[in-house]
Amino acid sequence: MITDLFSHKIHSSGDTWPEKLAELAAIFSEFDGLNYDRKILEERLQKISPRASYFAEDIASKPRTSGGRLDVSKFRDEISAYPAYLGIYFLEQSPRGWLLKLSETAKRFLIREEPDVASFLRLQLPLFQYPNAMGAAYRRYSNHLRIQTNVRDRTLSFISQGIHLSPVRTIVIALKADAKLRNVDLLNASIYFNEIFGLINCSEVNQVALPSIDTVANTLQDIRDGKLGYPIKYENRFHILRHTEFFSLTRNSIHFREGVNEADTNQLIRQINAIVHINNVFQGFDYCSSENELQDVIASGEWGRYFDGVKILNSHIVEALTQDKVIESTVPSEPLLTGTSLTIPQHIPEIYAFRDRTEKLPNLNPYDRRREIADPEITKIKLQRRNLVHKELIDKMESWLRNIGANPKENEHIDLFAKIPGDGYFIFEMKSGGDSLLEQIRKGLSQLYEYRYRYRSVIDDPHISLCLVLPENPITISWVTDYLCNDREINICWFDEQNTPLWPDICTARMAVLHKNS
Repeated sequence: MITDLFSHKIHSSGDTWPEKLAELAAIFSEFDGLNYDRKILEERLQKISPRASYFAEDIASKPRTSGGRLDVSKFRDEISAYPAYLGIYFLEQSPRGWLLKLSETAKRFLIREEPDVASFLRLQLPLFQYPNAMGAAYRRYSNHLRIQTNVRDRTLSFISQGIHLSPVRTIVIALKADAKLRNVDLLNASIYFNEIFGLINCSEVNQVALPSIDTVANTLQDIRDGKLGYPIKYENRFHILRHTEFFSLTRNSIHFREGVNEADTNQLIRQINAIVHINNVFQGFDYCSSENELQDVIASGEWGRYFDGVKILNSHIVEALTQDKVIESTVPSEPLLTGTSLTIPQHIPEIYAFRDRTEKLPNLNPYDRRREIADPEITKIKLQRRNLVHKELIDKMESWLRNIGANPKENEHIDLFAKIPGDGYFIFEMKSGGDSLLEQIRKGLSQLYEYRYRYRSVIDDPHISLCLVLPENPITISWVTDYLCNDREINICWFDEQNTPLWPDICTARMAVLHKNS
């Protein structure tokens, strides 16, 4: 009897969870291609500043215990559950022992200047299936592993029953089946949690990763007619689906989110159709009948190579699930007819009020597709600020500014804004580096000029200095320092290992005020 689908070890119910996922992926990326060493991973996770990380803030706010997930020195769930259920990384054998290999999907959508958690989840979650490679414990600096007894028994049971269950694909098809049975529009379909567990415990449904709509519709009708049952108790942990920005949840049911306008609705339907055309299935466990055979399949790395959407899915499916043409085209939000009333999108201001930076990270608002479409510039900035390096740079500069007596502020556009005592105003824009530092520098340059222009009446001071904060000295681009500092009069800086800001000599005259009283 299947009574749970998504791990209780991934606490995804809060609005900050996408930030935590991006932060964890950034940490794991630092070890890509290196020997797997759980102790070193734990030590690195412990070093994240709670002032810069929602993940670290969450851990730091909990009491320390002698073991389990509340012990800040043991990140069992983060190190094991996230790769197992989401495919952020997998382990590969080598002559040096297990190597940590980041998935291409994580690299493309989580390890970039603007981490896109929703696209990552839309690619990965439909590929997650039972049976899978969960429950394996790896011995560092070796190629040995063991499987937890309870997971081993459950996995072998799934194999003996011929199960190939994809929870997300089954839920999407169930919603299509509901629309067919009730003769309603697809975006008005809904499926109750108990109906989901009735479906996934039916052998005609759970033996196929992509069951047919007719099979699911017939089974669903039998459940509703009382001909088929469902477990009395089950775990209704479906919060993670909300972060796909694809599903919407109520207290006891799942449905698709509303389309904001015609273009958004059409794009949502294309995504639904893309998921119901994913016919990939992992069959590597099909002939396993013992623990040793399970270990051999897991050790081969086959599951890790399967659980990587951008590598295994057809390119048109990847594009449909990840390319947000509505946001990219900056289509203005149209009025939406909801019931009998016409909902007019809220006005988005061109400038935002400054607010003081506090010692704690700001509370995040729930995902709001209407606002995303109405102000796509803010959407991009929101994704940029999800980047862990970006947040750490803000944290370092904020701390430094406070040390010299400044009061850092922020708003929806500007990373940091401060009046330097006895001098003038500074606008800081942080860039995290990544694959194309030059491209980010170009974006940062245009943002700084634009924000100085747009906020000139709010700041009301002719002396506004601009500063691009980088993760390191940009010496790899030989001409860029002279171009920025001399030609464009844009200051640049980075931090040393003691979190002290450094800058090129040609910026000293303008940046020296940041060392006053320090």
